[in-house]
Amino acid sequence: MKCYKFLLFCVPLLLGPATAQAQWEIESDPTAYALKGFSAHVGHPVFNGQLRLQVGAFGAETPEWIHGNSGFTENSRGGTFKIDYFPLRPLSSLFVGADSNYSRVRYELDQNERTYRNIVGLGPRVGYRFNVGKHLYVSPWASVDYQFNAKDVSISGKTFHEKEYSVFPAVHVGWRF
Repeated sequence: MKCYKFLLFCVPLLLGPATAQAQWEIESDPTAYALKGFSAHVGHPVFNGQLRLQVGAFGAETPEWIHGNSGFTENSRGGTFKIDYFPLRPLSSLFVGADSNYSRVRYELDQNERTYRNIVGLGPRVGYRFNVGKHLYVSPWASVDYQFNAKDVSISGKTFHEKEYSVFPAVHVGWRF
């Protein structure tokens, strides 16, 4: 958790001098909270809003009906860096970009035995940003990440099959300052 706090503290400080008069944004994915987790992101537009950089922290417990491994609980916590390009209008409408993330994943079998793995993902993302007034926005998006070190996990003779590719849909709600 210290790593995420460090990232969220340092990135704005490093970008600050170059972007002293620019806008900052905060956003979150409400679904993460429904999945016993959290989501907090800080975004910053560059190049007149055609590009946007974002860092964040996340966590969630993936439901069994999504991961498909009977008897297992999968819980992840991590950090992310995203870059998006808005080809039509600055900070509005269609965006395409790249999503990178680091996750510390806990695999638990029948609430008795557990093991942990570190997973790094990278891939493209696409979404649409709806601006609601001057400050509020909603951004549905999806990414397909390659999980570089995804391997099956075995606990007590049972195997959790980890996929190499992760398809991740989300809806972020944000506020521009």
